[in-house]
Order: sequence, then structure tokens, then C-alpha cells
Amino acid sequence: HLAGEAVEPVDLGRLREADLAVVEQVLGEGDVVAHADGDDGVQAQESVFAGVWRVCHRQGLEAVRDTIEVGAFPRAIAAVARGEAQPMRPLPDEPPADAPHAPAVLAGLRRQSQAWLKGRRPPNGGQVFNLSVLPLTAGDSLLFEQWLGRGRVTVRSRGHGSCRAVNTRVCGVWRITYSNSQDRPILDLLEVGDVPEVACAARRDFEDSAERLAELLQWIEAA
Repeated sequence: HLAGEAVEPVDLGRLREADLAVVEQVLGEGDVVAHADGDDGVQAQESVFAGVWRVCHRQGLEAVRDTIEVGAFPRAIAAVARGEAQPMRPLPDEPPADAPHAPAVLAGLRRQSQAWLKGRRPPNGGQVFNLSVLPLTAGDSLLFEQWLGRGRVTVRSRGHGSCRAVNTRVCGVWRITYSNSQDRPILDLLEVGDVPEVACAARRDFEDSAERLAELLQWIEAA
């Protein structure tokens, strides 16, 4: 995977109960959890090995597929976000007078989303719009809600403080909120990209996980 090749998920459905218990004990739970709501929902939990995910697919309340996946972010979760998103519609010629800040932000998001759709990725990760520095009004908040909406995917991360990311209905646009220890929001961002960078495993994470897994296998073989 470090060379960039695709890695097929490992199906856990055929494991005996005792073997599955060992896998669960070894993998544990890492900092990131993601889920896509709906009848065809998906739940993904990063293991203690960054970049190694436990991914469970459901139909209604029934689990239909249970896998281990290696990657920066679970593919099935990202696919849900891409599949339900639409291009942002043009802004009105005369935005509401009680929304002084949202129109300019939405115009920038629309340009970045269109570039993202055409495959022009920002050179240093996703384009980020910091809403925390703006004195947003109730009209601004309403305009964001009307033009962006909310999708089915929620991502939570404990690795960079308390962080929650939700996909919007606009292609490539995510709403990301950081909170303090009292669960009060301290940073409100809009990010354009495939998935939120805060939730993705980096190359050095994979290198560390590969080294630790190799040590674990050596210990198991020697036992």
C-alpha cells in the first residue's frame, strides 16, 4: 500500500467466533470513527493501527458484510459522500440583506467545488474556509443551511482534539467543527476535498502501522 497499489478488503465473515475475538482484541479502537446513515448504512472504526479500518456494511439493522480495510479513509464511506452530492446551484442575484458574510463564502466554495469536480486538487490539501473568524448572523447561518444542506456521512476524530466532520449536499464540501473539553465549538470550518484531511491516515502513519504489525506477527510466530 505504501507504493500506492490498491488493497482489497479482508472479509471477516467466515472467521470462527474465537478467531474473530482475537482479531478484535488485536485491532482495538483508534481515534477515528465514521458512519453513513440510511438503510444501506456503513460503519467504520479505525483500529489502533492507523490506516487499518474495521468496516461493517448493513441493510437495515442486519450486518451483511464485515471487513478489514487498509487505506487513508474507508472507501465505502467516501463513496456515499460522493454519490449523494450535487453541484452547488448559483447564488441569487440579490442575497438576503441579513446575510452579509455567507454569499462571499458560498461563491468561493462554488468555485472550489467546481474545480474539485474537474479533478483540479489543491496542491496542499483541501481548500479551507474558516467561519470562526466571521461574525456570522442568523441570516448567514440560514443561507449556509439552504445552499449546502447536510449529507449522510459523519466522521468523528479524537486524534486532533474533539473533531466532527459532516458532508454537505454539495460536491466535495465538508463542515468541520472542533470542540474543547467541555464540548463547546472552538473552530468552525468548511473544507473542499475528497474527505476531511483530519480523518485521513498519512504515509508516516502507514509506515508506523506496518512496522508495528510486523513486530506483532513476529511475536505471534515466536509464541
